[in-house]
Amino acid sequence: MKRLFRSTIWHPEAIPVGEWKYRNLKRVWVPAYDFVAMWAGFNAYVVGSDLLRRLFDEDLIDRLGLLFFAIGAVCFVADAFPRLWPVAMVGKSLLVGMIAAYVAAILFFPSRPEPNWFIIAMLAFGLPLALFQVNLLGEEWKERRATSSRGGES
Repeated sequence: MKRLFRSTIWHPEAIPVGEWKYRNLKRVWVPAYDFVAMWAGFNAYVVGSDLLRRLFDEDLIDRLGLLFFAIGAVCFVADAFPRLWPVAMVGKSLLVGMIAAYVAAILFFPSRPEPNWFIIAMLAFGLPLALFQVNLLGEEWKERRATSSRGGES
């Protein structure tokens, strides 16, 4: 168990001192975001969506809900174990894509004459954190590549 904990983001040595300012982002807010994604997927499966019911059959909505839940769970595991950063990048990208697709559905298939801009804004409100994390993971990847290529030159 100690070895497993040592490989998580919550281990005291998981975040280098130079990145200490991101510790709460990586240890608290990103995993919380992943849990909200899982909760959204669970609710899509259990409760559904009136908008999606107009567009798709219930079975597809259930599968989309389970997919959203699964992507949130994959993101959580990948965020918990920093070595899985490529999985986190793919997971967050899929999550952003699914949210963007739902926003597009609300925008292009409104249930009233005009789209529900409040719901669109509330969904879009959560995107910057996921996009920031994808960006941060990309920057960390570039740093790792630069470090490994400098190490290869020595």
